[in-house]
Amino acid sequence: MTDATLIMWSISEIAARDSVSKMAISKQVKKLIAAKPDTPAERDGQGRVMKVSLAHYDEFRSRHVNPAKASAPLRTTDEPIAAERGKGSNVPQPESFEEARRQSEWLKVGRERIRHQEAVGALVRADRTEDALRQAGRDIQAMMRRLQNRADDIALAVSKEGVHGARVALRRIADDVGNDIADRLAAIASEAPEVDEPIEGDDA
Repeated sequence: MTDATLIMWSISEIAARDSVSKMAISKQVKKLIAAKPDTPAERDGQGRVMKVSLAHYDEFRSRHVNPAKASAPLRTTDEPIAAERGKGSNVPQPESFEEARRQSEWLKVGRERIRHQEAVGALVRADRTEDALRQAGRDIQAMMRRLQNRADDIALAVSKEGVHGARVALRRIADDVGNDIADRLAAIASEAPEVDEPIEGDDA
């Protein structure tokens, strides 16, 4: 998706559309950026998010916000941007009907592409990935600390076959540790849920 296809809205515009406070929208945008750092966003000189891809914002909320706790509607791929920027809203109006229709189509395409990317595993939750990596790191460290328990194996190999025996013993130990690490990583992956539950916390 190129920049030309993105519909970028400010915090104020999204807040006006959803009839919630700018603070509530800012919290959701922070969660979005934290979970998906590659989310298209425009920032000011101090790194603060000024505008964010509306398709990414809506898709993130539809997948990770509990509908029972949502104070703003969860947008779907079928909702036109013209309705979202309807009469009476404080959100700036599109310049023309053609512009509104163009933005609606790009927003729809953007949401569908995000859904497809997540469906094929191209998108992942950054927070969940970091948790899994930390767990894997702790488990690998624990396995490496247990290497000292194999000292007797190496000593016996050296006493029988010298340096050659040490090499053979170390190769065998490395294979054992590698298999243990692979098994643990597979277990972590198998324990991960197929679908993420909604992200808890204040919602827009």
